[in-house]
Amino acid sequence: MTAAPDSVGFADCLSKFVFEHAAIRGAVVSVDDACRAILACHPYPPALGRALAELLAASALLASTLKFKGALGVQLQGTGPVRLLVVECDAELNLRATAQWTAAADALPADASLATLAGDAAKSRLAITLDPRDGGPIYQGIVALEADSIAALIQHYLTASEQIDGRMLLARAGTRVRGFLLQRMPGAAAVDDATWQRASLQLDRMAPRQLLAAAGVEELLRTQFVDDDLRLFAPRGVRFRCRCSEEKVARVLRMLGRAEVEDILVEQGRVGVTCEFCNREYTYAAADARALFDAMATTRAEPHSGTAH
Repeated sequence: MTAAPDSVGFADCLSKFVFEHAAIRGAVVSVDDACRAILACHPYPPALGRALAELLAASALLASTLKFKGALGVQLQGTGPVRLLVVECDAELNLRATAQWTAAADALPADASLATLAGDAAKSRLAITLDPRDGGPIYQGIVALEADSIAALIQHYLTASEQIDGRMLLARAGTRVRGFLLQRMPGAAAVDDATWQRASLQLDRMAPRQLLAAAGVEELLRTQFVDDDLRLFAPRGVRFRCRCSEEKVARVLRMLGRAEVEDILVEQGRVGVTCEFCNREYTYAAADARALFDAMATTRAEPHSGTAH
């Protein structure tokens, strides 16, 4: 195995690798601290917290394959215990997430599937969106909630939408959250078939506990792919980072309009906007709220993710 000098450990990082003699690539990710920080923002029920943890790892793995400087979003919309679940990861591997749920979610088993979380699978949808954020077209793929595991759902997405053979393993235990992605490259040929079959079968056989127990990426790859020559690249950091800001909140209030803001001021004496992702509250006194309209900006506002009250 050829490894970068600093490619050790599992501390909130994503490490890519390639097979030297076959058109196969992969990535291994840990999102321990990022997941812990994200789940601390809201009192998520155990089943929802587990699903969010796995989707954070899966989103980071998928985002690492992007060829543009945009973002990848995973959104579950349902009619059951979980009405909405959103996970976002940009090209810099900044993660954030949020969800809306009912009291029924508290009673679900921790290993409940996304279909169970969403309720009626026929009336629910799982969408994966690729947003270049540079004026390019937005791509969205819809994944049927037909598999029990999140990893299996993502594999179906890769095969059906991306038309790329892939395998994924996701694991969480306590504060450890890890993911493993293995893919054939777009230029793969028949000569790579034997290596792909052997490597994908090895990942299928890997138990979640093996992924969680590994002390480092190099050790994991060396143990699992003993017959293959791999090149491991330097790791990239993965972190929780919300995109909310004072500037964006000001845009939200301007979009609401002066009349609605004045109504809130009459009722409460102030205006508060809470970010649905990180749960940070932005509070404006009456004079500060009115000043936003006195200095009305002409820049185009982006869709908001907050709730004004």
